[in-house]
Amino acid sequence: NMLRIEKVPNGDGTSHYEVNVTTDAVEGFLEQIAPELRTAPVDARFTFNDETKQLEVLQASQDGRELDTANTLPLFERAVFSNTDRAVPLVFQTVMPAVRDTMTAQELGITEQITAATTYFVGSTANRRTNIEVAAARFHGIVIPPHTVFSFNQYLGDVSEEEGYETGLVIVGDQTITGVGGGVCQVSSTLFQAAFYGGFPIIERYPHGYRVAYYETGEGPGLDATVFSPIVDFKFENDTNYYLLLEVYVRPANASIQFKIYSTSVGRKVTKEGPYVRNVTPPGPTIYRATPGLQRGQAIQVDYAVSGSDVYVYRTIKDADGNILVEKEEFVSHYIPWPAQFQVAPDDPRVNR
Repeated sequence: NMLRIEKVPNGDGTSHYEVNVTTDAVEGFLEQIAPELRTAPVDARFTFNDETKQLEVLQASQDGRELDTANTLPLFERAVFSNTDRAVPLVFQTVMPAVRDTMTAQELGITEQITAATTYFVGSTANRRTNIEVAAARFHGIVIPPHTVFSFNQYLGDVSEEEGYETGLVIVGDQTITGVGGGVCQVSSTLFQAAFYGGFPIIERYPHGYRVAYYETGEGPGLDATVFSPIVDFKFENDTNYYLLLEVYVRPANASIQFKIYSTSVGRKVTKEGPYVRNVTPPGPTIYRATPGLQRGQAIQVDYAVSGSDVYVYRTIKDADGNILVEKEEFVSHYIPWPAQFQVAPDDPRVNR
């Protein structure tokens, strides 16, 4: 109840009633509706011009707003007791974006490319290629403030057909099934490798359930990063005093995706040891899964046999003077053995029951 009626003695044996606003109740109401009225600010996005060494605006910044409860409350009280003006004007505060489009390369400390990584998706289906392009676009031009943790899923957003993703093969549990967004992990794995070689602290990273050839060209196994929003994320920390700028380029001609990270170099030198593959386990027998819509005799291979293993990769980070900052940081990836898998007709005698 937002109104409080009190009986007040007059001092002569009589009394009168006073109506007051219950401040706590009104504050509670305003705090309840505040999230619905909040508009989040939008950070600017940029690209770095390698010739001029300046930033070019890719996406303009936008101010946000949030309800100013303290200054709205007295206006609410005034409207309650007004005979003429019963409307309550809501007071908002401007929420400034962390990255404004007026900021310069010098202000942000974005002066050069400090790390990059490229992975390849040769042999991917058209749908998987589309998903890689759609997901990659979510990260082009992002600016990461100093001493903050970057979350891949925060920028990835919803993975759905409404967002432009296609159906394809995705890893869920112990099988590969048809789902939306197959290929997104190509993007997260590439960014992981760029952050790895940039010497940034890796806060959260999970390998895939089994080894995937797409992520091993060049670097070998052990440097992939799976994501499954909102449960499984990839995170790294910008532990420097400078902003980071992410640029990502998908090149269909050679089936590659590249992440570039721009900032000011702090002189880190990263050395990788490995991968060291241990505890190799052969895959089990071929699995045949009943798939409605297929005719008897049809067989669609959705997975190829891969041995299980434990893969160890080590990272040593030195400063500009050669002093060791991090020595043999261990990245362990446990991959389970993965049998060949086929989709077949439900009445196929080979179906695993």
